[in-house]
Amino acid sequence: MNLYRIEIDRSLCSGFGTCEDLAPHLIQIDDSGVAALRVGETDDELALEAAASCPMGAIAVYDLESGKQAA
Repeated sequence: MNLYRIEIDRSLCSGFGTCEDLAPHLIQIDDSGVAALRVGETDDELALEAAASCPMGAIAVYDLESGKQAA
């Protein structure tokens, strides 16, 4: 089981909301209309799907063990 760290570059986010639709327990669209983390680390692979779904490339997911970007 991999453990991931999620990062959001809020300056890139346009608030499409696909990430929240895919992983609402990990990411939310906040009151300012951009993505915000609910959790920073997870073993849930939906984090990878949420990052891949972002049309702006605002979400990055890193494998904590290797430190390499996973999505």
